[in-house]
Amino acid sequence: MAFAYSARKARRERLAFSSAEMMKRLGLGNGSGRFTARSLLILASAVLAVIAIARPLGPPAGSEEVPVSMDAIVALDISDSMLVPDGGRSTGFGGGAQDRLSVAKGFIRKLVSDAPGDRFGLVLFSGDSIISCPPTLDHETYIDFLSDADVTKQDLPGTAIGDALVTAATKFKKSGLPRAVVVVSDGENTYGPDPAGAAKEAKAAGLKVYTVGVGTPAGGRIPEGVDFFGQPKYKRDRQGRVVVSSLHEGALKAVANAGGGRYFYSRDTGAAGRLARELSPKTTRKSKEKFAGAQEYGPWFALAGAIALMAAIII
Repeated sequence: MAFAYSARKARRERLAFSSAEMMKRLGLGNGSGRFTARSLLILASAVLAVIAIARPLGPPAGSEEVPVSMDAIVALDISDSMLVPDGGRSTGFGGGAQDRLSVAKGFIRKLVSDAPGDRFGLVLFSGDSIISCPPTLDHETYIDFLSDADVTKQDLPGTAIGDALVTAATKFKKSGLPRAVVVVSDGENTYGPDPAGAAKEAKAAGLKVYTVGVGTPAGGRIPEGVDFFGQPKYKRDRQGRVVVSSLHEGALKAVANAGGGRYFYSRDTGAAGRLARELSPKTTRKSKEKFAGAQEYGPWFALAGAIALMAAIII
């Protein structure tokens, strides 16, 4: 009996010793503090790497005085009808039909490229309107905002061109520069203030209103995804009839006339260049741009993440 007891005691001691030794080798037991520190450092390194990839920007490091010709805000229609694929054939891979929104974005990119001395802003509208980008000379940032615009950004369905004009007219900087609003739409207006009346009020406030038409007079159906069998679905009215949306050039011309501007058709050769010339008067003014020199903090977060990772390896 005594022999059995001694054997069991010796076995427990060996197990305790081997477990303690193993825990020590793994960095556990009495060394659990190192294990915790290593884990926290690895976690911190991963978090810092994610922040660095996001490229956080600080406040502008300074401002720069640059010549500016004009302030122009583009009011871009993002209502459902802008998904109608009657914008012509794409020049990209596949050569499929372009929807109106893609054509509108292409026109605006060309317009901004041809007017490097103009400050451009962006208003997105459907049943209501929001300012997406205030007037800026940072055209690269502006194009980023434009590329991000799509029908999912709309808060209310429908199209309210008059409301877009009112919103755009209130978003200009106090600069003393000539000001213009460019409405890019298929011209279908479903509710809100009268577009021609809003354009007339904008003109009275010292603005010019230009309009750009997208789509075709024949029009097309408004896509609404696919059904259970993978077949395309199209928007229907309350009576169950398929809705056909078309370009309303007459309405857009009336808005431009009331606003003292001109109407342009997006698919006319050179239309963007002609509009850019109208938006770029020969006289310029000096203006301080706050977008210049924004400091990027991403590299500092990346460096901190690398240091944390090295520390986790060393300890």
